[in-house]
Amino acid sequence: MKKYFLLAGLSLTALTACESGHIDMNTIIHADGTCRREICFKADSAALANGSIKTASNILDSLNDNGWSYEVQDSLWVKAHRDFSSLDELTDAMPLQVAGQQVKSKAKLEKHFRWFYTDYIFTETFESIAPTFAIPLSNYMDKDMADFWLTGTPDVMKGFSGMEIKDCLDNMEDAFGHFVNANILNDLMDVLAEYYDGIPMAPVSKEEFLASKSELIAQADKMSTDGLNFEPEQLLAETFKTEAYNQALKTDTVISEAWEQRQNVYVSLLMLDVDYQLSMPGGIIVIYKCGDGVFRDGELHYRLNGMRLLAPSYTIKATSSEKNNWTLYLSLAIILLAIGLGIYFLYRGRIRKNPLQKSE
Repeated sequence: MKKYFLLAGLSLTALTACESGHIDMNTIIHADGTCRREICFKADSAALANGSIKTASNILDSLNDNGWSYEVQDSLWVKAHRDFSSLDELTDAMPLQVAGQQVKSKAKLEKHFRWFYTDYIFTETFESIAPTFAIPLSNYMDKDMADFWLTGTPDVMKGFSGMEIKDCLDNMEDAFGHFVNANILNDLMDVLAEYYDGIPMAPVSKEEFLASKSELIAQADKMSTDGLNFEPEQLLAETFKTEAYNQALKTDTVISEAWEQRQNVYVSLLMLDVDYQLSMPGGIIVIYKCGDGVFRDGELHYRLNGMRLLAPSYTIKATSSEKNNWTLYLSLAIILLAIGLGIYFLYRGRIRKNPLQKSE
């Protein structure tokens, strides 16, 4: 069971997803508002053998429905795609999940006609999963620091020296570790409280147990944020002078499964590792800092992972520009027509002034 605590206690800087958990997701936006999503991931070999693309990673089983088309590449890698008539359909069919819950987002496309070209502004904002955790990160960090730690923006360390940056990052890492530990302890106590009547030799009543939560969390805040050294079960045992809770977690199947399911939220967050690629009409000319995208291999890429989804909102936004060839041709035709009419009226004017010229 300790392995789950170790995973949950890892900070963002220690987050390294394994190859099997990596996901490539390409979002293609067309000028008429239609769109396409392509996703590439590693699937379970046994599932593939049974004609399913079920995977242990953060992919929804909904990819098995008739709306998605897919092919298996290199034995285990699956490439799936689906075309959509609108952005609402695109976001409703988001193929990503965290702890069994679909990742939710809202997208919009703005068009600005500029005669010779049209600007397209695409925005996709992902719903925060922070409400999943009872104790908010704001208890340990101010908003700007938390946003920087989770997403890289805003640049709260602009003008800092290298030494100052290190100190600041160390403090943020420590604060984030306390946030994780506090929520792990809170979750453990909630699970135990839910099945409290089934715990033999419980030292206190359920009400007294829950009433001690704030005091225990305050105590945990003074402990190490190293996942190897934080053991909430041991903290409960030492506080209440009993092994009753540890025994229940080890021997009661219902309690142990409920606790493991809750821990999977943390594991799933850590495992979500998506290279979000964006293609838009024409060429992309503006990348907004809120999305922090970068050009690589001729495409626009964003990082989408569980830590970014802990922020109040994570937004991907970019502007592209496409030439309007028809307006160019129309403008050229209008110019030629104007020149032709000008020559025609000039010629007619000269004829009227000198009618003898016409007879000659």
